[in-house]
Amino acid sequence: MFTKKLIKKYRKIENLREIEIKMETEIMEKITTNESFRMVDERQASKILKMSYSKIKYLRKQGKIGFVRVGRSIRYKISQLQKFIELSVVEAENSTN
Repeated sequence: MFTKKLIKKYRKIENLREIEIKMETEIMEKITTNESFRMVDERQASKILKMSYSKIKYLRKQGKIGFVRVGRSIRYKISQLQKFIELSVVEAENSTN
């Protein structure tokens, strides 16, 4: 009797773990397929922005480019790089002579 209860409880826990794993997998798939969540390292960011690696690091330290710290590594969301580009655009003045 006691062991049947333990077995039932164990099966419930295992089912919950399986559901949790499936949910985590689905969330990670959505994140990795969503372009705004895709992340690149500093070297890749420098290629995307066509800037030197040291310039990217300088801009990050100045707070001009947003970044994500994952452990010791620095990553940039594609959306952060796009925002940097949008903020860097200088509109031409309309000159009438």
